[in-house]
Amino acid sequence: MRKITYLAVMEPTKDGYSVYYPDLPGCISFGATIDEAQKQAAEALELHVYGMVNDHEDLPAPSVDLKPDEIEGCVVSPISVFPVIVKNEMDNRIFST
Repeated sequence: MRKITYLAVMEPTKDGYSVYYPDLPGCISFGATIDEAQKQAAEALELHVYGMVNDHEDLPAPSVDLKPDEIEGCVVSPISVFPVIVKNEMDNRIFST
């Protein structure tokens, strides 16, 4: 089973943390606290990956390094996902409701 780890960038805002994945344009989230932001980041990643897998899109290779000037003042957290497991779980949610 293939695990992929992407770097989530959590940018402090007035109300909490805005989250984005540089490797996955459009995969964004938000959390009032850093813990909530990490949980929301993981959920956003799962949903984004599910959409890409379901649409038969290739998942981009994860970045191993980010430019320091682009992440200054941010918290960077590696978030892992198992695409096959996510697809199976999401498909089961859809059919079991």
